[in-house]
Amino acid sequence: MSESPAELSDAGFARVMDCLGPFEARPHIAVAVSGGPDSLALMHLLTAWCRARGGHLTAVTVDHGLRPESGAEAQKVAGWARGIGASAVILTWLGEKPQSGLQAAARQMRYELLTDWCRRADVLHLALAHQADDQRETVAMRQARAGKDEPPGPGLAGMSAITVRHGIRLLRPMLGFCRASIAAYLDRIGQDWIEDPSNRSLRFERVRWRSGLMGRLPDGADIQTAGERRRRLEFAAADLLMCAAEIAPAGYVLLDPVPIRAAAVEVAEWALGQVLMMVGGGSYRPARAALRRDMTVALAGKGVRSLAGCLFGLWRQRLLICRETGAAAGIVEGPGSFMWDRRFRVTCGAGGPAGFPLEIGQLGERGLRELEKTPESSQFLGPIPALARPSLPVFRDATGRLILVPFTGYDPVGCRNELNCRFDPYNSATSIGFTVA
Repeated sequence: MSESPAELSDAGFARVMDCLGPFEARPHIAVAVSGGPDSLALMHLLTAWCRARGGHLTAVTVDHGLRPESGAEAQKVAGWARGIGASAVILTWLGEKPQSGLQAAARQMRYELLTDWCRRADVLHLALAHQADDQRETVAMRQARAGKDEPPGPGLAGMSAITVRHGIRLLRPMLGFCRASIAAYLDRIGQDWIEDPSNRSLRFERVRWRSGLMGRLPDGADIQTAGERRRRLEFAAADLLMCAAEIAPAGYVLLDPVPIRAAAVEVAEWALGQVLMMVGGGSYRPARAALRRDMTVALAGKGVRSLAGCLFGLWRQRLLICRETGAAAGIVEGPGSFMWDRRFRVTCGAGGPAGFPLEIGQLGERGLRELEKTPESSQFLGPIPALARPSLPVFRDATGRLILVPFTGYDPVGCRNELNCRFDPYNSATSIGFTVA
């Protein structure tokens, strides 16, 4: 999918997009636009691509509010988008910002705001402007962090051209184009851009790699080879999960160990890693060494393992993977519609049923003991593995009383029709465009 820098054009870009389909008739595509050169080039290319297919493009800009000028810049980007016939949306990161890990928190919030907007707007595809030089920097950082314990392989191949988050297909059609070719394209069409000062700050690891301070970046051909290998692995892991996985509505997964043991070790590790990311809500795959060690122990029936915010072990001849209670999100108060623990979509009205305030959190050991005191506890909890019970989502009133335990039938005040909680994880069970069901 790569081209020489001089050949970045509407026609060349269209050939790349054809490889990322299929798309619906008259596609509505969203593109994340920061105002930098990469995302503005992608906005122009996608506008022409959508128009040629009778579709429409929406440019979505996230204002993180981290710089005084960010609001004006977001408005400028919106004006550029409307000027070429695209729609424009500005999303704002509200609330307090963390004192440490700000870049990672901003990146996570950006993805969540973007994918939430796509879901509300019924947009299936979100285009991101990562390009070839970003890819090389990403691979270099991953390899440096992995060190000797993580040999080069598909897990260190960088970003995929297609991934799925919150049911939205994230497309990266610029991975075959370098920074210089993108700048040349913008010069040809006369498009200015906004320079983010953070892209020059040596406080950030990516900038230090870009500046040559951290060593030599990986060769593009090596990255392409690793990427192709990973793509084959992703499809093999998806096939394995299709025949081995059962995803429970309560947010845990049961895996048939027979096909897992029969699969190539690398395929089984990749599949299990995907499930751990889905159940644990994490942004990154667990290290291969830890994953291989714990998978071997769990499949041998030698106890419960803890990894990536999950617990897993054999249960009734199947491998159970559930959320670890100590890693789950804390209590969140309603009302409204929101995500809890990056796994459950929660909806509750203002004031809650009967007018009392509501909060959602995990059942926990205390709640489990409370529920077990009810005469019908075996009926409520019987179908759910004991290991998975403490991490179940629950609703409580202002006094802390359990008023609803979704997925169990426990509903002492009759509010199940007024409250909704469904498993809707940020990470899908596969990385190739669909969710195992």
